Amino acid sequence: MLFLAGSTEWKTSPAAHRLAVEARERGLAVHMGRVNSRRRLRIAQAFGCASCDGTYLAFGPDTNLPRLLAWMNELHTTPTLFGDEA
Repeated sequence: MLFLAGSTEWKTSPAAHRLAVEARERGLAVHMGRVNSRRRLRIAQAFGCASCDGTYLAFGPDTNLPRLLAWMNELHTTPTLFGDEA
């Protein structure tokens, strides 16, 4: 498994994307840490991440759960950022 962690700049960089693609080509799953926004969730999808984590839901779950569920629904109806299949 490849775990994409570190600064936002690093995790969302072209270099991190290339590593994720390489990991997937080698049959490895990719996980992204600290995914706490719609934008970051879409980036994780575009990178082909099999999983991600974050604390977004822990802060205001009554408000944030409906938002998070809407983001997840969007992932299935919207093309990825890089045009590749997630």
